Amino acid sequence: MNYILMGDIIDSREQDSKLLWEDLNEIVEQVNIEFKEYILSPLQIKIGDEFQVVMKDIQSSLKLLYYINTYLMYKKIESRFVIGYGSIETIINEDSANNMLGTGLTSTYEVLNDKKNKNRYRFYIQDNQQTTALLNSIGLLLTEIESKATHRQYEYLYHKVILKESLTKISEKMKITQRTIYGYENRSKYKLFHQIFTSIEKSLK
Repeated sequence: MNYILMGDIIDSREQDSKLLWEDLNEIVEQVNIEFKEYILSPLQIKIGDEFQVVMKDIQSSLKLLYYINTYLMYKKIESRFVIGYGSIETIINEDSANNMLGTGLTSTYEVLNDKKNKNRYRFYIQDNQQTTALLNSIGLLLTEIESKATHRQYEYLYHKVILKESLTKISEKMKITQRTIYGYENRSKYKLFHQIFTSIEKSLK
């Protein structure tokens, strides 16, 4: 059984296709370098605006989800995600997201492809409907929490999570005081997200 992270862009037709393509390729390149030691099969754009990666564990899967989402929201691109845990019957392709088959991949994609579902953080745990339902309830909570975040807060998170800059550097670049930075972190619910992620990790061990 393996952890699979899939995602796609919400209302991608409303985006500038050239800019969207450039942004997606930029984050794909960054992720495959930044998360190299945790990736079993690389992050790759599959069909149009859909992307997929196979990860080593739930901890790195959640960390990567947050990383990609922070990048995209900073770019004003809204996306939805599914973390699936299921079987891949073929050999895991270390070079590409293609040429793999398995219940885990198929079912995770089916969950992602439910366009009517407003939950942006979805889960699929093979042969465990109870845990799947519980995690999807948590995903709805995360979706609601995130809906209140502002772009300025995502700008702060971009500097912190993606660029890994110090508070001093962020303060200089954003032209704000460190006190304001603490306010952005609090209102963006950065710590709450990661506390919830820790609870998810524990529930799946």
